[in-house]
Amino acid sequence: MDLNNKVIIITGASAGIGKATTEALAEAGANVVLVARREERLQAIMKELATLPGKRLVVAGDIRQERFAYELVERAVDAFGRLDILINNAGLGHRSMMADMPPDDMRTIIETNVLGLLFVSQAALQHMRRQGSGQIVNVSSIAGQRPLPNSALYSASKTAVNFLSRSLRMEWRPYNIKVTTVYPGLTRTEFGQARLGQKGVNRFGLQGVPAERVARKIVWAIQYGRTEVYITWYDWLFVHLNRLFPRLTDWIITRGSHLA
Repeated sequence: MDLNNKVIIITGASAGIGKATTEALAEAGANVVLVARREERLQAIMKELATLPGKRLVVAGDIRQERFAYELVERAVDAFGRLDILINNAGLGHRSMMADMPPDDMRTIIETNVLGLLFVSQAALQHMRRQGSGQIVNVSSIAGQRPLPNSALYSASKTAVNFLSRSLRMEWRPYNIKVTTVYPGLTRTEFGQARLGQKGVNRFGLQGVPAERVARKIVWAIQYGRTEVYITWYDWLFVHLNRLFPRLTDWIITRGSHLA
């Protein structure tokens, strides 16, 4: 797919993977709708991208609000006349033992990582179905394929994203709407600092891959219509070894790290 002049919504665009993907899409000539709660961050990104091809639109708000999700899609269609791609990137992490997790944090994780994704996807579907084409890209995590200690609800929320993606891929195929799932592993972003709960400890000393590498993989997945995408070969290996040797994987993780 040639991304030049394609209309793309990306949630969680103000930092990390979202910001890097916004830059990569702009470089490819796409018209990008930047979505996040922090409008000042989005406006700053707009200025940084001013010399790149394509157009940008900032829509600040909270995707956990169903009304905002529908208004977001309507504003994108009003501005550009169509909607080609939705990237559900917004997400929030959490680190604590489940027994200590406040109920408000539980609601926030599920509402952000699952319900918000569903609200925006439903709104986008209405327009894509009328167009007869579209693509939804859901940014999940390898933690949704292999849970981590002290991240039970975060891992569960990403598992929900994985299975929703697989189901929607079959449901929406008759409308020529593709659904892609991307599984980042450890990534160098502010995600760990922004999450709820306790600060993480990385005993392996791993740095993770740059957000720009994840962004390039997302763009590649869109261009080539990929279905499920891992960022690195060792992310893929980690997930598949776990399916063969779950007890060994448990031992490695609990001995060595509390990765987010």
